[in-house]
Amino acid sequence: MSEMGLDVSLFHLVNGWCGSWVLDRIARYEETNYLFKGGIFLTAYWWFWFAGEEEQRRNNRRTIIAAIVGAIVALTLNRAMAAFLPFRVRPMFVADIGYHTPSVGVPMNMENWSSFPSDSATFWFALAFGLFHLYRPLGVVCMVYSTLWMCLSRLYLGMHYPSDLLAGAALGTSVVWATEKAFSARSQSWIGLCAQQFLYWLHRVEQTRPNVFYAAAFLASFELAVMFDDIRNGVRAVLHALRAAGFLGANESTALFILVAVAIAATAALAVTGRCRSRRESRIKVPPAPAESQK
Repeated sequence: MSEMGLDVSLFHLVNGWCGSWVLDRIARYEETNYLFKGGIFLTAYWWFWFAGEEEQRRNNRRTIIAAIVGAIVALTLNRAMAAFLPFRVRPMFVADIGYHTPSVGVPMNMENWSSFPSDSATFWFALAFGLFHLYRPLGVVCMVYSTLWMCLSRLYLGMHYPSDLLAGAALGTSVVWATEKAFSARSQSWIGLCAQQFLYWLHRVEQTRPNVFYAAAFLASFELAVMFDDIRNGVRAVLHALRAAGFLGANESTALFILVAVAIAATAALAVTGRCRSRRESRIKVPPAPAESQK
């Protein structure tokens, strides 16, 4: 523990309060209430999506898409780092660390993942930094809010060490900063050109198929607001079924691949069914309306 002296000391400074009747219930409320986590962030993004005149709206939408892409890329890099770096046990599972347990049950849906870096800090700071690019005072408030409301409670409950949270916050902000640069209209790199093509394609879909675009946008924003908790629950269910069927070597990546494959197959089947129905309807000849009698 000597090499983690400062980390453990800061952890004890916050976790030492755990067991308080009031603070434990606040932490439980924070862990179970998505409205005051992702709900607030995504509401702000949707407000900026429609705010301003045409030129401002176009710039806002470019920033919003870059921030969301950056948040997803940051989460992907976060999981890759956790997989390849040495495994770090969460402090709440370390026997001799002096962990204080909460006085009430706190539902914590966590995979058997390394605690370094924190995926929550990565995700929330990525979204907060995206809002910083849209309106700086709001972005600063959201980053402070992410620190005090989302991250501090996870330190308090023993899910992470301070360095886990700092590394996650740095990863989220740096990746969103990089994606903002890539999505800039002035970017001439191959990544920037690909980003411009992606923006152009999204704009075409939004203009020509608004029903498809906004239905998909609603689903995406819902999953972002709950930090993909529904998808993670599906991964847990598939993983449990695989292991119960005898595939003991199955892991979260295998379960996620199966879940995504099933979702793609179901979407493709619905698309083919809808196209076939449209073709059948187009072949049905509608009798012409009877001509009005001439007086």
